[in-house]
Amino acid sequence: MPGGPAAAIRSQINSNPAAFGLPPDPTFEQINQVLQERMLVPPDQPLWEAYLTYMMGALQGNLGESIIVNPGTSNVQLILEAAPWSIFLSSVALVYGLVVGIVLGSLMAYYEGSRFDVGMTITVILNSAVPFYIAAIVLLYFGAYQLGWFPTGGRFNTSTNPGFNWPFIQGIFYHAALPVASLVITGFGGQALSMRANSIRILGSDYIRVAELRGLSSYKISTRYLARNAILPMYTGIIIGLGGMLGGTVILEEIFAYPGMGMLMFDATVMRDFPLLTANLIIVTILFVIGTLIADFTYALIDPRAEQSSMG
Repeated sequence: MPGGPAAAIRSQINSNPAAFGLPPDPTFEQINQVLQERMLVPPDQPLWEAYLTYMMGALQGNLGESIIVNPGTSNVQLILEAAPWSIFLSSVALVYGLVVGIVLGSLMAYYEGSRFDVGMTITVILNSAVPFYIAAIVLLYFGAYQLGWFPTGGRFNTSTNPGFNWPFIQGIFYHAALPVASLVITGFGGQALSMRANSIRILGSDYIRVAELRGLSSYKISTRYLARNAILPMYTGIIIGLGGMLGGTVILEEIFAYPGMGMLMFDATVMRDFPLLTANLIIVTILFVIGTLIADFTYALIDPRAEQSSMG
């Protein structure tokens, strides 16, 4: 797309100079002063110096201001207002997807080779091939527009009072139902296949045979014994997956008109609000790196065998 932040600000100044505290016919020096105040990096700096200036400001929590989406508002403030909703959406979808994937994958492994296993394997493979935005459009069309069971957009019921009360909380989950369903329907298949592969590797373990000799039910063996140990190799991917889902909600939130970080990034991209877009990408990257570090540092806590093998 042509243009950039400086061109966008100049266009706003030309259309409404008074909004920037300028006279009807501002001079070049006055316009340039506004540019330097609005933009985090002055346009007359060399590239290397501009990069260092921006990074030093970012390390101090200064990610600039929005120039189009919400002019003059701190990018950090806009992200902090939107991030909790995206984190909520991604976390709920991840939890539901994991529960379905883990239970289904362990059952598929326990009945390996059966019609159930073959049928579900084919089903989850085909299901995983469907992009989440296709599922989102279908759910929105039928669930919201045709049947009217769910709202077509928003984060909560505007007729309720925001706070820790049941009508408001119920409205939050009600508005998140279709976006979460879109992610779960198209995402649990990968977790189920991973769970199946990990479970098959430990099916011949002694504690599985002992559980069978004790006469425990197939469901209890597959979920309590198989799932508990087969999920350990998936732990790192689960934590990292949360960061990936945050970045993947851009299209989803736009489809459902769900104002979160994804919709904020989409608006910043379309409207060429580059400072806001860059700030969003930095925050998502930081969350992704933090999630990876947490997964690496805590893996030994949930699986002591990893620490013992590294010491050996």
